[in-house]
Amino acid sequence: MRPFTHTIPKPLLPLGRKPIGQIIIERLRACGIREIIMALGYRSDLLRAYFQSGEQFGVNIRYFVDPARLGTAGALAYLDDLDAAPFLVTNGDILTDLDYARFLEEHTASGAALTVAVRTAEMPIPYGVMELEGDRVKGVREKPVYTYQFNAGIYAVSPEARKLVPRGQCFHMTDLINATIAAGLEVRAKELSGLWFDLARVDDFEKALHQIEQHYPDLLS
Repeated sequence: MRPFTHTIPKPLLPLGRKPIGQIIIERLRACGIREIIMALGYRSDLLRAYFQSGEQFGVNIRYFVDPARLGTAGALAYLDDLDAAPFLVTNGDILTDLDYARFLEEHTASGAALTVAVRTAEMPIPYGVMELEGDRVKGVREKPVYTYQFNAGIYAVSPEARKLVPRGQCFHMTDLINATIAAGLEVRAKELSGLWFDLARVDDFEKALHQIEQHYPDLLS
């Protein structure tokens, strides 16, 4: 997102008339989630000045300012008050029409330690893919399409998984997934359908705005 993020953190970049972060917060509120902790790093001063206590958006916002680059999960190690019940974690650049409350309820009911939202995508291979056994050709698949699931950047986390996050080191949500599995705890995947955008590039903003204006205009109102 350079050069835009040279001065403005990504959650404050506008999508239509609203910053991405505001759209995410308003979606959380619409799903009944009103207690929000924002883990901040780059230009935290601007984000705190814009969102303040959250009262103007109908939510209560607390802040954790990353003293170093702790990664996407590192802040969780310092939030001991989250051990009362499962909670949501979302990246600050993911736009979706997911029912966050239902996602969290399904996670809690499953008894899993961690639930990862996933999306399905297809990757066309523009060549004939050889099926080999040593140097012996067993067959060939002409320009196959591979289907795979990828991490959608939204998680439901139970206290037993949060406690696996170490203090004082860079630790990402992908590390937490692997650590939870290694600890013998259950990690589930939840397929997301509907609207989902990872707003990583300028082109993503243009595509997201076009689809939202056509199919989900209430997100921008």
